[in-house]
Amino acid sequence: MNKIKLSDLIEAIEFHSDEYHSFIDLKKNQMCFFSDSALSCAEDNDDNYPAWQEEEIQAAKSYLDDNSHFLALPSQYDVNEYGMMEDFVYTLDNDHQKESLLIALQGKGAFRRFKDMAIHLGLEKEWYHFRDEQYKRFVLDWCKSENIKVDI
Repeated sequence: MNKIKLSDLIEAIEFHSDEYHSFIDLKKNQMCFFSDSALSCAEDNDDNYPAWQEEEIQAAKSYLDDNSHFLALPSQYDVNEYGMMEDFVYTLDNDHQKESLLIALQGKGAFRRFKDMAIHLGLEKEWYHFRDEQYKRFVLDWCKSENIKVDI
C-alpha cells in the first residue's frame, strides 16, 4: 500500500480554504483536491473546461459517483493554531517576551500581531519551528486515528 507524504498532508491542511475540498482517496491511497467550481462542473456534466483542470474535474466526478472511499482532511480550524501560539508563549523563559506575545494574542488581529511581535522579539525561527512540530504531531495523530499510512 502506498504511503501518503507527511509534508503533503501538512501542506494541504495549512492551506485549506472554504472553496477547496481536500480528501484522501482511500481506494487509491492518495491525496485528492478539487474546488467548488470543479464540483459544479462535475455535477452539471459540463465538459467545457480547460485541459489543466481535467484531473481536478475527474476527482470531483469520482467523489460524486461514490464518496464512501473519500476521507476529508482536517481543516486549519481543527488544528487550532491560536492554541499553538498560546502553547509557544508558555515555553518561553523570558517574562518580557512572554508578556509581549500574550498581549499580542488579545482581540481581533491576534494572528498578525503575534507574528509581528515574534519577529520583533527575534523569535520568528523558534515560533515557526514550534509551529511546524505541532502541525507534524497533529497530522501524525490524526493519521494514526484514521489508520492512514504516512511516509515521514
